[in-house]
Amino acid sequence: MLKLSLQWKWFLGLTGLLVALLLLVILCLNMFLPPFLMKRIQQDLERNGRLVHHLTAPLLAATPLNTNEVNNLAHALGRQVGLRITLIRRDGTVVGESDKPPYELAGIENHLLRPEVQDALNRGIGVARRHSDTVHASLLYVALPALPPGAYAPQGVVRVGLPLHSIAETTSRVRRIVVVASLIVALIDIPFLFWLARRYSAPIDAMRTMARRVAHGDFAARAPYRVSGELGELGVALNDMAGQLETRLRELDEEKAGLAGILSSMTEGVLVTDAAGRIRLINRALREQLQLTDEAIGKTPLEALRNIELEQLIASPAARELTFLTPGERTFAVNAAALQNNAGTVVVFHDISRLKQLENIRKEFVANVSHELRTPLSIIKGYVETLLESPPPDAATSRQFLETIQRHSHRLERLVEDLLNISGFESQRAQLEFAPVGLRDLADAVIEELAPQAREKNMTVAVEMPDALPFVRADRERLRQVFTNLLDNALKYTPDGGRVGVSARLAGEEIECCVSDNGPGIAAEHLPRIFERFYRVDKARSRELGGTGLGLSIVKHIVQAHGGRVWAESAPGQGSRFCFTLPRA
Repeated sequence: MLKLSLQWKWFLGLTGLLVALLLLVILCLNMFLPPFLMKRIQQDLERNGRLVHHLTAPLLAATPLNTNEVNNLAHALGRQVGLRITLIRRDGTVVGESDKPPYELAGIENHLLRPEVQDALNRGIGVARRHSDTVHASLLYVALPALPPGAYAPQGVVRVGLPLHSIAETTSRVRRIVVVASLIVALIDIPFLFWLARRYSAPIDAMRTMARRVAHGDFAARAPYRVSGELGELGVALNDMAGQLETRLRELDEEKAGLAGILSSMTEGVLVTDAAGRIRLINRALREQLQLTDEAIGKTPLEALRNIELEQLIASPAARELTFLTPGERTFAVNAAALQNNAGTVVVFHDISRLKQLENIRKEFVANVSHELRTPLSIIKGYVETLLESPPPDAATSRQFLETIQRHSHRLERLVEDLLNISGFESQRAQLEFAPVGLRDLADAVIEELAPQAREKNMTVAVEMPDALPFVRADRERLRQVFTNLLDNALKYTPDGGRVGVSARLAGEEIECCVSDNGPGIAAEHLPRIFERFYRVDKARSRELGGTGLGLSIVKHIVQAHGGRVWAESAPGQGSRFCFTLPRA
């Protein structure tokens, strides 16, 4: 379907209106002009009839009547006024006819019963329109009674007539004049109407284009305002609106960018729902914490997070701790608050999983420390009370008791020392003296210190390190402690006749060092927690071997303090491999 522009709509509309008006004029002309002309011609005929009456009435009243004279007068008057004149006596005999010679008057039928003649005699004037058999044409007749001066009764009738074809010719001539005038008016006005439509539609088209550009974000667009009248005022108003809209949108963009920056920089997760309870916004922290995507937008929290407690919390805003199992178990302190005008709800998620974990670790640490301290202290207390009894035990028994007290005192001393070391690293109070250290020399020195323990269990300890291995940047004494703890564990938990190996290799800018054994191995479920404080795979055997449960935790803290990483690789029945990295010097 053809879509016209505003200019053409206006032009065609105005042109159609003009054509309709001109057609209306022509229609009114056809409707009202013939009756009007007929009335005017009738009035003219009445005036001419009175003139003819004035001239012919005395002749019609004369006795005897001179027919030739009367007919000649009718002919003369007919030529002068251009009308058909008929003079009729009182009995209806035609005695004068402007269109007939005298010798034909006798052949004209009696006119007494003609309507216009009867009306003239009875009413003073008669008007009729009909076809004349005498002249063979349609005429308009006006008849007047011939009443000479001093007469009391009409002596005859004076009738004047005009052919109707002259009326039709006049009407047709007037119609042609009106049609030609209408065409001239149309030819003159159509270009003006086109100019007028263009003049007033062009600013509106420009304003429409400007509004469309503004709607698409082009706020530099401006409407024409140097136009007279209301269009100019509309252009000024549109330009003001565009300027204010640009300012408001810029402010909104700045506020939105600021809000987005705040939300994205928050470590707390933020979720906003609309009045219908569907998710409208999720910040970056919550997306990462709960692994949410844009697909969650538009869904309800229950659909997106599968947590009925969160749905209930949003329905009744409050503060509560909630646990989510996807992607992993996380605990959040969740605060929900309703927006103004019930526009929705904002929910803030504070991840307290680490706090909960630390709280559990603290409780477990306190329980472990209490347990580790209680055992040697109970033994020491029991033996001291026994020694203080009266009478005291014999010398051999007393010495045995004192040796047991000394052994458990050393165990307490090692436990306290290990706890102080861990506390120092965790509080970052431990002082490290960095210097280039050769791993092979240090490993050989530690193996030499532990050689009696290895010989006692008939174990082999091998060092597999390349001669050109670069030095590491480390605190020598702390690194010695790492090797001592790892090798001591390997020697303790590897059966007699086993093998322990120490290896190292260059891995980029780091040195990777590993202590391996062919002992019983460690199950997979224990590996993630093997470096936790007091964590033991076999608690009974660990205490039997004199361990504090802090050795591997100390290794982890020392390696991390050097900027390295530590991990364990093991499987039941396949031995264990403890590895760590250190930056090269």
